[in-house]
Amino acid sequence: MMLDEWRFNFRIAWENRFLRWFGISTLSLLIASSVYSGIRLFSLSLPAGFVVTHYTVYLGIDQVLPSYWIVMILLVPIVLISGTIAMGFLFFRQDSIAGGGLLSLAAATTIIWIIQLFHLIKINI
Repeated sequence: MMLDEWRFNFRIAWENRFLRWFGISTLSLLIASSVYSGIRLFSLSLPAGFVVTHYTVYLGIDQVLPSYWIVMILLVPIVLISGTIAMGFLFFRQDSIAGGGLLSLAAATTIIWIIQLFHLIKINI
């Protein structure tokens, strides 16, 4: 695909009010929850300088990382989910089911990510 075709595909999907609303709300929810969790995790990890990133009930704590890893932990899902939303917009003109499916995947992944962030904050308290 050329750049002009990508822009045209994106514009066609952007003109659909439901897709635009769905994409913006998913991205807004993702960024808001990540920012809140980042602030909360940094405030919890500042005294020790470390953050617990993996905890299992049966095996105990098995991964403790320095505080700066919080940035990477929060940015990777933002990039991946934003890319999924963009691909959903780009594929919508050729295959509306695939485009809608990618947007639904992004929303489901965002909800799973919010649940994971809740538990990450909970084990660091």
